[in-house]
Amino acid sequence: MNELFLRIRAALMLQSDWLIRRNFSFRMNEAALLLLDDVKLFRPTADASTMLRLDSVFDNYSLSHLSEELQRILRKLIISRKSDVPDFDFTKIESLTASKGFGKGYNPQINGSWYRDLSSWGRGMYPGNNLRSETLQDWERNVRHIEGEGFRTDDPINVMYYEWYDRYVVSNTGGSHHAAKVVYQALRDNLVYKRNAVVERLSVNTEAVHELEHRYVSFIYRARRCEGTGNRRDAATDFYLALSGLVSEHIEYLDPIHYGDNIKLAFVPRSGMKADEALFSKWTKTATHAGKIILRTDYLTNPASFHVKPYFHEVSCILQRNPLESEYVNTTE
Repeated sequence: MNELFLRIRAALMLQSDWLIRRNFSFRMNEAALLLLDDVKLFRPTADASTMLRLDSVFDNYSLSHLSEELQRILRKLIISRKSDVPDFDFTKIESLTASKGFGKGYNPQINGSWYRDLSSWGRGMYPGNNLRSETLQDWERNVRHIEGEGFRTDDPINVMYYEWYDRYVVSNTGGSHHAAKVVYQALRDNLVYKRNAVVERLSVNTEAVHELEHRYVSFIYRARRCEGTGNRRDAATDFYLALSGLVSEHIEYLDPIHYGDNIKLAFVPRSGMKADEALFSKWTKTATHAGKIILRTDYLTNPASFHVKPYFHEVSCILQRNPLESEYVNTTE
């Protein structure tokens, strides 16, 4: 009798375990834990690629592969207002879009991407023969340099002000090291440098955020990098298959451009879900608390609060080198 009871109990436990593993919440939680890294967004630095620049993310070209309905909503998310400012204060600039001194590069070292803003980078930069910030003559030389490269005077500079970061970013083509020195020394020595600029003020359209929330469950995630070799499927593919198999076959995805990490945006239509929407909502809350996803509508309500991850990359030297000695920064920048 006891033996029969034990057999029945074992069979019930196996069946119970099988049912649990077929449960939606269990399978989705398992997918998140096994296939996703914690998603944290960079704290903005002098390098604009540490910022999630939503005007670029939702640019028409970036959205071309999405459904017309989703494109229509996403195009409205960012409000843009441009104005001519003939006397823009150059020291307000905190980030640049381009520099050979940003990112990991071929010879990784501490560089501009590590510094919280342009002034900090200028302060930390090792002085060179033509890149110093000690005298007024040094500053004037740096000003002349950027006016000839990257920030020419024959055209206004293009400035983007991101309201959700309270941050000014300039689209440049060069001159980043000297620009950092100009900003640093101007702030340190109370020097004035103003330029003719076109300033584009960018803000989040709250009405479009509400429309997105009404029609889609959207979130940011970061698939775990596959360190294996051979024919193993990567985590990004497995998570995609989990979502399409358990939630919906009509999920749309977007890869943010000009951002220095491998995050992805998912947009799940509320209509036509395979899963019960209440169960899926419960999963999104669990995954959010576990740090595996960031709900897009939460992010758009207060973007700056999610950008807390310090930027760093692997380095071959712990010292910031003289840019003139760098293998990938030429002396004309």
